[in-house]
Amino acid sequence: MKKIFLLSFLLLAVLLCGCGLSGQRREVEQLRIIQTVGVDYEKGSVRLTLAAAAGPENEGPGAGLSGVGRTLSAALEQIRENSVEEELFMGHVRAILVGQDAAEHGINDLLAVICRSGDLRLDIPLYLVRGGTAAELMQGASSDTRGITEILQSAQLRTERQRGETGSTADAVQRSLMRSGSALVTALRFADAAEQGDKTAVPAGFGVLQDGVLRAWIESEDALGAELLCLGGLPVSLELQRGESTVTPVWDADGSLRGLDVTAKVQASVLETAADSADGLARYDDYLTGQLEAAVSEKLGRVLQLARQQALDPANLSARLERSDPERWRALEGSFPSLLPGLEISLKVQGALTHSFDAKEA
Repeated sequence: MKKIFLLSFLLLAVLLCGCGLSGQRREVEQLRIIQTVGVDYEKGSVRLTLAAAAGPENEGPGAGLSGVGRTLSAALEQIRENSVEEELFMGHVRAILVGQDAAEHGINDLLAVICRSGDLRLDIPLYLVRGGTAAELMQGASSDTRGITEILQSAQLRTERQRGETGSTADAVQRSLMRSGSALVTALRFADAAEQGDKTAVPAGFGVLQDGVLRAWIESEDALGAELLCLGGLPVSLELQRGESTVTPVWDADGSLRGLDVTAKVQASVLETAADSADGLARYDDYLTGQLEAAVSEKLGRVLQLARQQALDPANLSARLERSDPERWRALEGSFPSLLPGLEISLKVQGALTHSFDAKEA
């Protein structure tokens, strides 16, 4: 009896699966494989722009689809209604662009859709379009031979070389917002390409989100690990190789948070120099180390100043402080970002220099 029941159940499962598959079966030639999604906000509605690989009629990579609705789902449904002869396949989306107006309106709904979707991956890179819309960048930068997806991949490689990171992804942004209420998102802007008449997307710093809403911008140089220094007419280029920081809370006797002691340790190597030899450059070690410390201190100071002025936590300091003293942290009155403007923050940078890239040592 059990065997008969089991066989019947398996047969029913096969029949159910077969019905579902036959209803959704489409020829490969009829699939529109979406690779980049653009989200904009205009006049109380959401505009969704989709960029695909080669379409059903061998359209180039610049081909795109667009729809408008009160929600993301409504905008997507409008696109589907206008594409009845082809199936939109969202399983290969490689990037999501968010226009500045949409980011200022808030991206929490977008993050919720990504988390709930059965097609979109959580590790999809997110980009903010600084000073423009996603549709403008996607349509203007694409061409007959190079699509927005390829352009974004090039921009991501530049970001990786500059910061040693893969950029901001949907899951990383969501985790940061849940932990501290703030998050950094890689920004791009519309720019002229090297080829005459062409347009492209280039890195444009980082957007600071607070509770999912764009509140400020941080320039690229404030988050990069490289700094050019000039030594009395002797050009020297340094690149940060290692860095770490400690953030120590300063508590008052009544248990309130009075301030933060921030210490950063950095090590930089000499990339370029006009010095005749490593021995000649060594005479300026103390001066260069001081300049390195000053440059890093300036960068960190800008971020901390932004945090205090606008009550933001872009560096997710709250999570580190919570781990340092959970009991006192739970007893704090008010959110950490709201306390930042009144905190006393001290900053100390310790630098070290290496000549590991000198030609003489190589």
